[in-house]
Amino acid sequence: MDTSDGHGAHAAVVAIVSVLAVPVLILMPLLMVSLLMGGGMTQTGDSVSNVPDQYLADVRKAGSVCQTVTAPVIAAQIETESNWNPGAGSPAGARGIAQFMPATWASVGKDGDGDGKADILNAHDAIWTQGNYMCGLAAQIDGMKAKGLFSGDTLQLALAAYNAGIGAVQRAKGIPAFQETQAYVQKILALMAKYTDTSGATGDAGGATAGQLKPALSMKADGRHVNIASMGITDTYYGGPSGYPPRQCTWWVANRRASIGRPVDAHMGNGGFWISRARALGYSTGRSPKLGAAMSIAPGVFGSSGIYGHVALVEQINADGGIVVSESGSSMSAPQLRTFTAQQLQAASSSVWFIY
Repeated sequence: MDTSDGHGAHAAVVAIVSVLAVPVLILMPLLMVSLLMGGGMTQTGDSVSNVPDQYLADVRKAGSVCQTVTAPVIAAQIETESNWNPGAGSPAGARGIAQFMPATWASVGKDGDGDGKADILNAHDAIWTQGNYMCGLAAQIDGMKAKGLFSGDTLQLALAAYNAGIGAVQRAKGIPAFQETQAYVQKILALMAKYTDTSGATGDAGGATAGQLKPALSMKADGRHVNIASMGITDTYYGGPSGYPPRQCTWWVANRRASIGRPVDAHMGNGGFWISRARALGYSTGRSPKLGAAMSIAPGVFGSSGIYGHVALVEQINADGGIVVSESGSSMSAPQLRTFTAQQLQAASSSVWFIY
């Protein structure tokens, strides 16, 4: 594939695997022991977890350059690129923890540790450069989307551009149909959950209070599906072409929140990762359901996508601790209601967060 017009570090997934296959087999058991014993890995802090201690400050810093590219994105991308190996290399010539090609590094490399040099094999420099480079790609993509050249999730498109080049994304008007690039994007999206810090809550005032959200939903005759037309909600992108696509879970929750006077940002990503973005944006979050809260569900939980997760909105809290949510999805004819029992919520408590 042609990667000459972009980052160009990723001629093939095989290139990285060939360098890392043996170390990964050795490191994974050690990593599990380290996590269990608390040694060498950071569990919490600034919406990122499970980052090696020596790179935690770098990942936080790189994840603060722009809203689209958060610390969990940086961490997931590094694992995919080099498995945290600062000396990694590939047959294609990519080097370092972020797998930059030397030619690309010559024009974009930055000094991340203040020693006056930008060294491709210096992990601190490479991670800082990675954050800035990714944010630059995201800005370019948002600019092209604003011109109506194409649509799609900015983060996914930026990851695709990092792998295949911004030119390839432009020509494809989206994620290129390269198997490597598509697998690259999906792997990072899935890994983000591993690096998202869900250890603490902000603004959680305690247990849920029974009640029903006001203003109430306008329902169809079947009593299960929402009549969006009567609520003044249309099948258009929420937040413009770069926002949430119609009928998706994110589109519905964003529209429903707007209808109750509590709008959310139009660029919070996939539903299962809203919690990470919400915390980065300073939203109040917690473990207890509250009326009008967005319920961010981790990938694979409650039947959600194993890659994207899901988001719904709390419409009712029952006296027994169960809740009724409204939700949407590409397979649903219209937004609809679903009930979760208190037992279900308790069983999945480590995989569900509420954004107030």
